[in-house]
Amino acid sequence: MRLALLGVGREPDPAGLPGLTGVHRADTPAELDAALDLLDADRLLIDIAEVAGLNLALARLLRAGRLAELDTAVLLEQPVGYLSALGLPADRAGQLALAVAGRPRLVGVLRDDSGGLCISSATLTPWTPEQPWWVRAVVDDQRLCDGAVRRLTVSRLGPSELVAEVRLGRLRSRRRRGRAVQLACDPAQIVADGIGRERPRGRRTFWSEPKLWRLALPG
Repeated sequence: MRLALLGVGREPDPAGLPGLTGVHRADTPAELDAALDLLDADRLLIDIAEVAGLNLALARLLRAGRLAELDTAVLLEQPVGYLSALGLPADRAGQLALAVAGRPRLVGVLRDDSGGLCISSATLTPWTPEQPWWVRAVVDDQRLCDGAVRRLTVSRLGPSELVAEVRLGRLRSRRRRGRAVQLACDPAQIVADGIGRERPRGRRTFWSEPKLWRLALPG
């Protein structure tokens, strides 16, 4: 199997990976696009410090139309709960072994109607802090909330399933599970995988997209 290594936001470390067809570093979307254009490998190893860098890499693969087809592996410094639950080791030695010998599985992503994606979770909070914040949210055909809330979080449960949780008060919350969540709200700050949007949003739909992202995993 031909392997290529891509460092996102940091210098890639090829130690323990002999015979790579290419080693690239990219810090911006344009640099990522250029690196992907040069890619000549069966599996892309993405070397990143945190989930925000992985989000950027997958977003560019999606834009290039390659996220459903290209095998990938992840060398991740900071654990991500969803990936850990799938079997991604926390240590680099384990991740390197999996990158070489793991079997590709479709693990899905969360998509949204702005064209973005999410690997782990997205959080919505009031654009203006400390102000009453109205949200109406529906998960599939189940009402989650329609009124003043403090925070709404959408998290991955599996390739086809998400969970939306709304914080109603200091000690009160409500959760709903499903495939998609639709919401309308007062202006909101949206942070997906640690990446904040630059402008407030008043509507958003998130849905599970199970037929994207081939990731090397155990067994």
